[in-house]
Amino acid sequence: MSAQASTKPKGTLSNGRVVSYALGDVANNLAFQMTSMFLMVYMTDIVGLSAAAAGTIYAITKVWAGVADLVAGNTVDKANTRWGRLRPWILWGSTPLAISLVLLFSTPAGLSPTQAFVWVLLIDAAFQLAYSFVNIPYGSLSAAMTQNSLDRSRLSGARSIASAVTGVALSAVISPQFQGIKDLPMEEVRFKFTITCIVLGVLAIALYMVCFLNTREVVPRSPGKSKLSTTLKMVGKNRPLLTLCIGAFFLLGAMFTMNAVAMYFVRSVLGNAGFFTFLMLAQTVGTILAASFVPTITVRLGKRIGYVVFAGIAVLGYVIVALVPAGGLVMALVAWFIFGIGSGGTNALMFSMQADTVDYGEWKTGTRSEGGAYSILSFVRKCGQGLGGALGGPIIAAFGYSAAVQAGDPGFDHMVTGLRIATGWVPAALGVIAGLIIFFYPLTEKAHALLVGELNERRAAAAGVPTETDAATDAPASNGPVVTLFEQYGSGAEAIGRRVAERLGVPYIAQRLSSADIEAAEPEGLELESGWDRFLRSVANRGVSDADLNLGSDQAADRHLAAQNTIEVLDAVANGGVILGRNATVILAQHPDALHVRLNAPVYVRVGRAAELDGITPELADERRTQEDLVRTELSQRLYGWDPTEDEHYDVVVNTGRYDLDEAVEVILRAYEVKSGRRR
Repeated sequence: MSAQASTKPKGTLSNGRVVSYALGDVANNLAFQMTSMFLMVYMTDIVGLSAAAAGTIYAITKVWAGVADLVAGNTVDKANTRWGRLRPWILWGSTPLAISLVLLFSTPAGLSPTQAFVWVLLIDAAFQLAYSFVNIPYGSLSAAMTQNSLDRSRLSGARSIASAVTGVALSAVISPQFQGIKDLPMEEVRFKFTITCIVLGVLAIALYMVCFLNTREVVPRSPGKSKLSTTLKMVGKNRPLLTLCIGAFFLLGAMFTMNAVAMYFVRSVLGNAGFFTFLMLAQTVGTILAASFVPTITVRLGKRIGYVVFAGIAVLGYVIVALVPAGGLVMALVAWFIFGIGSGGTNALMFSMQADTVDYGEWKTGTRSEGGAYSILSFVRKCGQGLGGALGGPIIAAFGYSAAVQAGDPGFDHMVTGLRIATGWVPAALGVIAGLIIFFYPLTEKAHALLVGELNERRAAAAGVPTETDAATDAPASNGPVVTLFEQYGSGAEAIGRRVAERLGVPYIAQRLSSADIEAAEPEGLELESGWDRFLRSVANRGVSDADLNLGSDQAADRHLAAQNTIEVLDAVANGGVILGRNATVILAQHPDALHVRLNAPVYVRVGRAAELDGITPELADERRTQEDLVRTELSQRLYGWDPTEDEHYDVVVNTGRYDLDEAVEVILRAYEVKSGRRR
């Protein structure tokens, strides 16, 4: 692999490709969020169904959506066309999706309640099926577009931002249409919604076409596919995944109970349906803010406790919603912002924990199924969404909800009490249940680290890494010395590694993300990752998009990359070697003849040394230091589940701020002699 291709942190996908992919999720959410935010109130206030009947439809079709996801997931991969196996479904499915959206919000006038119920139920079921056959392949497309982990993070981050912005924009267009609809002729209201959905449908088709035309599938199809029976067997023995799914059911139930009736609350309590846009904006800001800080929370508190804390924050948001006074827009904005923080954090940690349960499933059963584990979690999440409709609609119906009841009318206060219960108190109770369930989540960070270590040992043993001594010679069963190096940027690992390799008489294997190689190959064209790209990665797969279905394919692609890298590392040191980076420390952790070394130094030393050795300015060296230390750590955590900055992984930690490079070489060689028992 060329130096440039292997080291460029920014990745290989153009911004145009990334934006085109994200526009596909704009199209997705024009449809998905139109139904999740506004279908309930459309059914009651325009179609004329009771709140209980509308809630029943909402519940049934959300559960059906989970089934449709499973059906689509087992169907779309069978396509084999000149456009690929995933992109064609975006082309084929966009028009049926748009048509079903228009029909869903164009229920004919004059139908009896039973006929209207059947119409909406059947059309919504068709809509959910069409949506699954577009969204499932769309979610899997990112892993088919590139094998570069940074690029996939950019794609996922761009998708998350697109989803969030679409939700706010859609609410700005739709929510005012529910203000004062009883003062307008119902034929006019129905016609307006039909025209609105036609516009949204045409726009969605156009955006899907941009996504279809400007994306490419370049990653070959992975061989084989987990059977549903195998996946269910794995799930049955995967207690962490089961716990996570039960918690997700109540968490999503809380979110969608609130979501299903929020428009009623805004219109009746705040007095203006148009305020819904401001609340959505506040929620989105809170969600993105929480997603950006999830890595820090994870490090300080751990995923389990972090989840419980964020669930508590969401519960606080629900409670404040229940206490918002009539016309209390400012208090409502605070409530939705706090709810956004809680929901964003819990969703992000849920997805991160789901990835850990995949490791547990492989450790427990020998079967690794990223897609299977995510499909099960996705199905349970959809059932949780259905719980929202099953609770929200009947609750407000029990308190006498009617679109005809206005402020000052008899029964209005009683109806508002029901809205407060459905939008605030019931979600708060469900959120408490979700937090309590996850409090007993059994896969702690320590337990996960231990099982990942054991998995890596199994993989290394299967690949032929020596782990026992030769009984005849009482010497390690190895063909040569092995030293692994990991450095903080600017610690001098390149120079030190080459000198150690020369002294030991073995090859030197350079790291992939080497700024020195980039500088030598392209001194005038170095591109550091932009702040925008870093932001996209910070919100990638963080739950900003509720319909985020690309995680299973992303995890499978990461696992494939890790497997390829493991084979390359083992081949490279088959006869001994000094290897820098490449996660060799964890891959060769059980190698009896390997010395594992970490190099560090104070920041000012590293910046000055890098500037001197690479012939760059101190300012550029400091930018590289910040970026590359972050990127290497993120990739190690993502691909191998270990933190290379933790000293416990190493036999020796050398501060090259205290030693010059030649002295550091001597320290490493002496440490190798002591560990291996060999004299040079």
